[in-house]
Amino acid sequence: MSAPSERDQCQAKLNILVEGFMRDDMPTYRDALAWLRDFADQKNVERGRVMCGSYWYTPQDQQRQPTD
Repeated sequence: MSAPSERDQCQAKLNILVEGFMRDDMPTYRDALAWLRDFADQKNVERGRVMCGSYWYTPQDQQRQPTD
């Protein structure tokens, strides 16, 4: 049996998140929410994005050379 893909892991956590919310199971809900937040943060860092306030941005090239 192979390891679950990232997509499968995320879908499982989303299912847990929804079920925890629907059953008013706050500890389970908070655990799934924290995992998904950390996963998304890691993906943003891997893509070179930076956080400013509570938003993620992709930095633009600051040293653009003028085209003649």
